[in-house]
Amino acid sequence: MAKVVSAMEVRQNFGNLLNQVSLRDEEIVIERAGKPLARLVSVSAPTAGKLDFRDITKLPNQIWEE
Repeated sequence: MAKVVSAMEVRQNFGNLLNQVSLRDEEIVIERAGKPLARLVSVSAPTAGKLDFRDITKLPNQIWEE
């Protein structure tokens, strides 16, 4: 589950939050006025469930089977 932090906390603790994301593979949701605005994740984090339609070779085989 993602850790939720305010935009103000991000400004005050950005370096620490980057360490949490990069070293512990945590996900951080940034919110302002109680509404989620952005998500901070590691660039090496897997993109579970997302398909890249720009490259047909990355699509699951069952789509093309008849």
